[in-house]
Amino acid sequence: MLLTFVHRRTVVNSYFHFITPSGKSSIVQGPPYHYGADFITVYFKSDPEKLQYFLPDPLKVTDGSAVAYVSDFVCTVSENALDAPYEDPAQATYHEAAVGIKCTYKRIPGVYYPFMWVDRDWSLVRGWSLGYSKKLADDIHMTRLHRYIPKVPYYGPGTKLSGYCARHGSRILSISLEITRKGTAKDLVSTPSVYGLRYFPANTEGQKMVNELVEIQKGNAQLGEEIWYGKGEVKLYYSRNEEVARIDPIEPLYGLAYQFGFTNYGSKVLEQFAKS
Repeated sequence: MLLTFVHRRTVVNSYFHFITPSGKSSIVQGPPYHYGADFITVYFKSDPEKLQYFLPDPLKVTDGSAVAYVSDFVCTVSENALDAPYEDPAQATYHEAAVGIKCTYKRIPGVYYPFMWVDRDWSLVRGWSLGYSKKLADDIHMTRLHRYIPKVPYYGPGTKLSGYCARHGSRILSISLEITRKGTAKDLVSTPSVYGLRYFPANTEGQKMVNELVEIQKGNAQLGEEIWYGKGEVKLYYSRNEEVARIDPIEPLYGLAYQFGFTNYGSKVLEQFAKS
């Protein structure tokens, strides 16, 4: 939704800060947002009680299933700025790492991401506006291969891939995949819903806080033709400002490398919580 109001007797059209009359300085524009990404993903299991600790009520953990990934994203800025990848490439690419927990809301299956890191400030703010729990990382990288580099194996059985996320000078998450065979769409764990928490605190009496459970409205899903399946590993590291290591020990199941595209249209409010 575009924010329109009078500021110093001037009509302002901005979605987020910076708030200016033209709206051009907004760190992000409004949805929809279209994405395409390369993923290295590892599915794993952990103690359901440890996972439940990170779920907001009334989300309920399922069987302890979870997922970790590192990804390389390309995206649009807005429907009104489709030339951004040409005019400002840095505003249309970013890296992301995350850990998601398989859960249910009123028996409807989905996934909730209590941990998500990105390396662009605008992706951070965009995520907050939608309901994703995001932090800014120092460094997120993943293996990139090219078929014309000699002596470096391209995608196929035996190829090894990895990715990691670091914040405040410390590594937080790393994943790896050793490809054993070609995968299929059935190897991806499908979750009908993606749940999030839109939370903006009040800092003084008289302000209104935002505290609402939402379902991210996603669509236009497209899966790349090449999917690679293999042995996956996940490592979680202790850091003073992170708690992801609390879900250790984990049991890796398998990993995938693939491309995926989708659109985020906004967020549907499921429940609004009390101010306290």
